[in-house]
Amino acid sequence: MACNSKGFTLLEVVASIAVITIVFFSMVTVFPFSLKISKRSQNLTTATYLAQAGIETALSSSYDDLIVGDIEARHRLSDDQDNFLYAFERETRVNYVDENLVDSAADTSLKKIESIVYWHNPFMVQEQQYAIATLVSKN
Repeated sequence: MACNSKGFTLLEVVASIAVITIVFFSMVTVFPFSLKISKRSQNLTTATYLAQAGIETALSSSYDDLIVGDIEARHRLSDDQDNFLYAFERETRVNYVDENLVDSAADTSLKKIESIVYWHNPFMVQEQQYAIATLVSKN
């Protein structure tokens, strides 16, 4: 007598559960990694905009009015802990540079404006920073 059953065997059920479990745990491990990458990207984009804002503020002055030294000492960008800017600090400084872009003590008719933004990434121990610079000439 031939048995023509159309159900699953216990071995097939166990194998399918094993495959589903492996796929599930593989997917679960991807989420923290993608969250880390997303947060890093968000912080870097915010730092870029904040550094650019520091440069733009300095560029609003003429060459002669642009004071050499720290024009914006390192400071927290918000005192409100609920504000997303609370995690960021910025400093902006101006230096004389020569034609080789090396810092100079004397006025060479060329100034470098540098804006640096600092933040602590919750996924990394060390402080992160992003810096941009631009040049301003007297003529």
